[in-house]
Amino acid sequence: MQLPLAPENTSTATSRPARWVVYGVCLWLCLLAVSGPAAAAGVDTGSAATSVAPPATTLAQEDCFGPDTFEAVAGDTVQISTSCSGYLLVGGDKTVESSSNRNFLDLLYVSGGTTFTVNTRLLGTDQSAYSGGVVSYAQQYGADTAPEDTTEFDGFEFVNEDGEEIADTLEEFNEQVGIRRLPRPVQPARYRLLAGANETLVLGDDGVPYLEEPLDRSNLRLTEPSFEGDLERSVAPEGGADEDFTPATDRGRVAAGDRVRISGFSTAGYRGTLTAIDADGLDQLRTLLDYPEGVNVTIEHLNPGTNQEPEQVTFDSADAQDLFVDFADGESSFSMVLDTSGGTWFGQRSAPGDRFRVTYEFEGTVGEEYRFPGGSGLPGPFTAQSTADPDRSEQYPYFDIEETTVESTTTFTVVEPRIEYSRDQLTSDGALIVGESGQYRLTGTTTYAPGTDIEIQLISRDDPPPTKIRIDDVSIAADGDFRTPAVSFAELDPEYPVEAELFLRDRLVDRRPVVIADDPDNPAELALVRATSSVTITEGESLSALSATVENTGVANGNANVRLRIDGDLWGNRTVTVTPDGNRTLRFDSSYPAFPPGEYPYTVRLASKDRTLSGTLVIEPRATPEPTATAEPDTPSTARPPITTADDTPQSPPTRTVTATATPGPTTSVATNASAPSEDGGSLLGGLVGYVTSVVPYTLGSTVFVILAYVVARAVVARRGGSESAS
Repeated sequence: MQLPLAPENTSTATSRPARWVVYGVCLWLCLLAVSGPAAAAGVDTGSAATSVAPPATTLAQEDCFGPDTFEAVAGDTVQISTSCSGYLLVGGDKTVESSSNRNFLDLLYVSGGTTFTVNTRLLGTDQSAYSGGVVSYAQQYGADTAPEDTTEFDGFEFVNEDGEEIADTLEEFNEQVGIRRLPRPVQPARYRLLAGANETLVLGDDGVPYLEEPLDRSNLRLTEPSFEGDLERSVAPEGGADEDFTPATDRGRVAAGDRVRISGFSTAGYRGTLTAIDADGLDQLRTLLDYPEGVNVTIEHLNPGTNQEPEQVTFDSADAQDLFVDFADGESSFSMVLDTSGGTWFGQRSAPGDRFRVTYEFEGTVGEEYRFPGGSGLPGPFTAQSTADPDRSEQYPYFDIEETTVESTTTFTVVEPRIEYSRDQLTSDGALIVGESGQYRLTGTTTYAPGTDIEIQLISRDDPPPTKIRIDDVSIAADGDFRTPAVSFAELDPEYPVEAELFLRDRLVDRRPVVIADDPDNPAELALVRATSSVTITEGESLSALSATVENTGVANGNANVRLRIDGDLWGNRTVTVTPDGNRTLRFDSSYPAFPPGEYPYTVRLASKDRTLSGTLVIEPRATPEPTATAEPDTPSTARPPITTADDTPQSPPTRTVTATATPGPTTSVATNASAPSEDGGSLLGGLVGYVTSVVPYTLGSTVFVILAYVVARAVVARRGGSESAS
């Protein structure tokens, strides 16, 4: 019996309530989106805002500060001016929870019309951070001192907004505010400046302190130090490291004995430290490097020798005359000058060919930061305790815990002092070439720094007093080329020997003979003096019989380029070097003119010269060879072709020959020049194996398929029969 079917509208009826639920949820979300922002605007979330609520007491109408913000890089110094006398609250901002603990509070006494300097690196430490007559309660007397035990703060009170006294000392008041001993130097942030006349410091209900009768407010904003750009290096002539460094030339090579300056050491973030160091120059740098400020300067020898590690040059034994460090007032960076002269601090540690790298770095390690050691009272400004090494910290004070080392570098190489004339102004023997008339410049190259004193003297050995030409206005370019002004050498007599002397810093460094040329730009005077006038060759032969001679009557070697043209076409181009007062003969034995027999004019000419020598070339035909008689071959005795021998027949591949029998039946052929068939391929057993391996797999597959089809068909028939009997 067939079961009754469910009504078709059942699913529709059961899904209708679900649809209404979905519609309701969507409508509720839309209402929430519209009303949410408006409702949230009137709700106090209670988030920890860092803005400072204004004190209950309104400010008096005083203009004590002028600008509303005094800005400086953290760790540097900043000037603050105030026209009001009384007290000045520094910091005391709302508590900020951070690993750096930027909370800080100090109470100052200032007199009217005061401009004072704040060393931001010393804020919150036991060294005075203020100059200009300003008195700090904490640094002058100690935060744990009672006001009546001071001069400027006698009668001062620490109260809450109800006027109730809540502390006897500034230290106790700080505890009420939540300010503790600084864990590290005051960090980049905004710190309040609040001026007041009343001797009362109030802690507001919001936890922010203020002076009871405030006069004016401003801000001290400390920014993050930044380190941009690489170090720069320049060279200057020989002199003391502390002498005037001029002229300075940007160059990475310094001749031993010259000076090299490294500049661009940014002082951002530690100018306050430099101000606190009671030293200058090299001693100031040494002290800075001894402090655990994470500031490092190293000079590293990069090529000390085979199988040797690069080594650092330390400043311990340096002398201020050999290593000059310039901390110029008001500058944003400092520089150092190294004297490379022999016997100096650096000269003893360097030699020509040595390469050095100067590295300037601010150290930082992930997971570490600069920390003052624990204790009570104000910490020392330059005492630090690393989280990893309790004895020393090399972390820059203004790096957060996730910051890493920042560095800048430059390199320079010490080279051999050298000066030499240009090669085109020297003969092959090294004599200096000058012009007999007109004005000419002497040029050359040097490794010495521009500005080095160079003097050249030309002295003739004529009648006493000897003729002397002095050139002292020699300039050196940044690339090392030097040149003299245009000079006339007409006073020098070519009949007398002349010598040139070169002085460097009043020391004779070069002496050589001088030759006087008509044209010093072309001191080799070349001329083509003779050439073969007539040449006869046989067709196909070379021109080895054709020669030319070049003469040099100048004062320097010359390269002569001789060209041969036959019937207007270039058939020879030879170059030879001719010494002064010498000559050279050359031949054109590598030239093979491709002309038919006949007579042809030719010319021989020296390149860049007008003179041409000419001649006649005769080409004779080659002799025709007589034909050679060939013997007639003997007539063979038979008409059969000659049988080739084994030596005349090309070798064929091996053949397989089957010998035919006289038995009647199928004829067996002879296989020649072909591979023999496989023995297996021709046997009955081989054929049977091939048949089985190729046919059996297909037969088995077909059989399996038929069996499976039969089983499936029987299953289908049985199921259909069962269904019919059930109905």
